[in-house]
Amino acid sequence: MNLLFLILGTAGCAVLYLSHRHQGWLRQPLPSAARVAGVLLLAASLAAALAAWTPLTAVFAWLVLAMLAWGLLPFAALLRRRAP
Repeated sequence: MNLLFLILGTAGCAVLYLSHRHQGWLRQPLPSAARVAGVLLLAASLAAALAAWTPLTAVFAWLVLAMLAWGLLPFAALLRRRAP
């Protein structure tokens, strides 16, 4: 359940980031329907965390994962090489 929590949470944050108009990874942001998928992935991540830990620990870990992912995703675009 711990690994499922990490995978779903990171994927949900990535999908929500990539659907924003100011994202730096793709030429065009993902369609707005992807936001629903991102929210569902984050909800599934929270459900997996609640199944693995106590509610207070699960919500805390879920929030920390979201803050970490959304803090690092914009900078990960800087590591990509741009085509000349």
